[in-house]
Amino acid sequence: MGTYALGVEYNGENFSGWQKQLDRPTIQGSLEKALSQVADSEIQLSAAGRTDAGVHAMGQVASFRSAVTRSSEQWRRGVNSLTPDSINVAWVTGVEDDFHARFSATARRYLYLFMDRVEDTHAKQLAWSVASLNADLMHASAQFLVGEHDFTTFRGSGCQAETPYRRINHCVVKRIGDLVVVDIEANAFLLHMVRNIVSCLSQIKEDSHPDYLLELLSLRDRTQIGMTAPSSGLYLFDVRYPDYDFPLPRLPSLLLGASREFSIRNEK
Repeated sequence: MGTYALGVEYNGENFSGWQKQLDRPTIQGSLEKALSQVADSEIQLSAAGRTDAGVHAMGQVASFRSAVTRSSEQWRRGVNSLTPDSINVAWVTGVEDDFHARFSATARRYLYLFMDRVEDTHAKQLAWSVASLNADLMHASAQFLVGEHDFTTFRGSGCQAETPYRRINHCVVKRIGDLVVVDIEANAFLLHMVRNIVSCLSQIKEDSHPDYLLELLSLRDRTQIGMTAPSSGLYLFDVRYPDYDFPLPRLPSLLLGASREFSIRNEK
């Protein structure tokens, strides 16, 4: 049995999330069906992050095992020929037998994109249109979240994680043209945690209390915050594995041309 890792990009707009469901289109379901055809045997995938309905990815990592011998390029081309255009396997590589896309990962990194041009219909599927955001104030407030904390306030109902404690490595908010980008990395995330955090960040104005986000964090009460941000602006961007140097993810299409203003991968 060989063990393989693959990097996946997808537009999640028309999918009910990553996790396979019997009666709805999902990323996992589409990929497993294609992989099983290429292998002529059943393939099951594990993923670094089980993204929600409508969430996108540029750097999702999944792993599978197969007794069938195929080259990395045969796996990649075969799967891409059998999946919708909104899913792209960017790379496939052999890994050690003890590799697991979820349990071997030490950090996940997400991007959330806001766009000022609220009338931009196309962008509504790729970013959350919110006018007049102050990226500097949002960034300053976001620094209260860095480190290990109880994130109950930002935990979605139905979350099955055993503990609400997570460690955020960085949370950077930056304006790039019409976009405001939230770049957040943690060892792991709770259900809807990123979308709840960015929803609160979007409410920060010049007259907001400077400790606004810290106060919410200390309350440990989800009812104290408002709506969960739309899934359309969220991208699983990168996953870290200490023993592997997988290919760099590409930037989301709205950020193309901004590579000089955006660090694709921080120092490990």
